Amino acid sequence: MKISSHVYQIDVKPLGYERQIAVYLVVGDDYSLLIDTGPRCSLETLYSELEKIIDPKELKYIALTHIHLDHGGGATSLVRRIGTNTRILVHPRGVKHLIDPSKLWDAAIRVLGREVAELQGRPEPISSEYVKGIDDYENIDIGGVVVKAIHTPGHAPHHVVYIVHPDNIAVTGDAVATYYDGRLHPVSPPPFKTELALKSIDKIIAEKPDKVAVSHFGLALESGIQILERAKRKIIEWKNFIEEQVRKGIQDPDKIYKMLLEVDEETMYIVKVRENNPLFRGSAYKSLLGIYYDIVGKVK
Repeated sequence: MKISSHVYQIDVKPLGYERQIAVYLVVGDDYSLLIDTGPRCSLETLYSELEKIIDPKELKYIALTHIHLDHGGGATSLVRRIGTNTRILVHPRGVKHLIDPSKLWDAAIRVLGREVAELQGRPEPISSEYVKGIDDYENIDIGGVVVKAIHTPGHAPHHVVYIVHPDNIAVTGDAVATYYDGRLHPVSPPPFKTELALKSIDKIIAEKPDKVAVSHFGLALESGIQILERAKRKIIEWKNFIEEQVRKGIQDPDKIYKMLLEVDEETMYIVKVRENNPLFRGSAYKSLLGIYYDIVGKVK
């Protein structure tokens, strides 16, 4: 689906589920650049969708928002399939984990559980010549289109947001929110860093994007600044709610999560819409855990 003059949104449909993971193809006059690939298990769907727009073998860059399996798990496999012309761009901290994904895979099993990790697929290793670290505020010129990389830690220390010009769309990965049908909640599984995430959203706001496109799922309905400010408020609301419960002596995150769902219609809606997919079952609860673990040591 074309969402602006140069940007296409692609639903990679992991395990056949729609509206779970969006990736974004940016087409310039000289080159094409793909922002994220989704997991390895959705590689065939991604390749088929790319063929409808470009010749995948002419894809110049794969720019990853981060290396978590549902975002970059298929990147090295895609490069291995389409040949030697494509380069993967990633935060410098992610380079070594694409070249040798063994530690990434171990972490995925630990965080997601072996069953979910294996459903997404184990990333393949790749030679270092195909991977390049991308600096904060670095520009990628693909001919009439410039894609600016913004380092945005919080969800992950190696997270990057990409601003596409002249379309002025921010492709934000997991730096902003999980977003469905106008509702949103934080993407904040452990080890989430709340203050870093808020500062990262401020960095995106400073770029004044007209629109925001998230990974889960799609182009936001509101203006860029509106959705970014809403995402900040929601993180702060969750943080304040959790702190209040802990001060009252409620230490059990399971109980706090159930209480949150009773008062947060947006999150309850997203849980019902999204968590039928085994890849993301319990994701809202994990997002609460990230903020919970980040603040419990600070609550007096």
